[in-house]
Amino acid sequence: MSSTPAPAQDTLPHYPNDVQTTTVDGRSIAYVDRGSGPPLLFVHGLGSNLSLWRETMDAFDDSHRVLALDLPGYGLSDKDDVPGTMSFFADVIVDFLDDRGLNTVTVVGVSMGGQVGLTIALTSPERLRRLVLVSPAGIEPFTPEEAEALKDASTAEGILNTTDEQVKQSVALNFAEWSDEYAWLIEQRHALSGRDDFEAYAEANARSVAGMLEGAVRDRLGEIDVPTLALFGAGDKLIPNPQLHPDQTTVDVADQTREGLPDARVELVDDAGHLLMIERPTYFHEKLRAFLNRRGDEEY
Repeated sequence: MSSTPAPAQDTLPHYPNDVQTTTVDGRSIAYVDRGSGPPLLFVHGLGSNLSLWRETMDAFDDSHRVLALDLPGYGLSDKDDVPGTMSFFADVIVDFLDDRGLNTVTVVGVSMGGQVGLTIALTSPERLRRLVLVSPAGIEPFTPEEAEALKDASTAEGILNTTDEQVKQSVALNFAEWSDEYAWLIEQRHALSGRDDFEAYAEANARSVAGMLEGAVRDRLGEIDVPTLALFGAGDKLIPNPQLHPDQTTVDVADQTREGLPDARVELVDDAGHLLMIERPTYFHEKLRAFLNRRGDEEY
């Protein structure tokens, strides 16, 4: 494992300009590491990359050491033969922390990244100072039949054959209200489809869907003993699954989280969807900063 970063050899539109690469478990991992102070590690979700956290990293790098990485299979990291399990991603992050010389961090994870954070809280709790969950996956329950249906619908071939219109629709589902300010995500997705490793990316996505379903943490939330903040967008169009659970709401998933993590701070964010840190950045930054500054049982 190399601890000496090297400049990334390529990039994607709207990436931070200080992306570097390092080698973790034989894989090239793209990452950002800047600032000084208590460390914050940002983890992206399914199909995305570290650029989701650009605005948040800019807001916190004056008071914290901010890090974000592209998980294997995503962004600018190596994409071949990624198993896509939550335990695999959790192990990569722990090894990445070792590579960066960090013993403990606050993990901030969105969607699948939140599920990875919960997995770290179960397998390596000593590495976490705090845990921040943004629209976390892994809590909404699925029957075995529903899980199999989701796996069958999430194939590499389907991703490879996605039309431009389907890309737009998929991106738009991440927001309560669409704004052209978010169009950079569409541009970035088109650039990704032109890369030589796009097929490997598609395969990693399909395996990650299976990994999320097989690595659900709902029944183990009671084992987690890490200070936790969980935020859900009240207008989330992805959680709960709109096709399989049309009669449920994000409030239901938030209540399930509150029940499983009774000591956690669980809140709904108005006028926000799945990527609430992009749609409501000022609110998100205020909540995150208050949580990081919290002492004991202080209210915030």
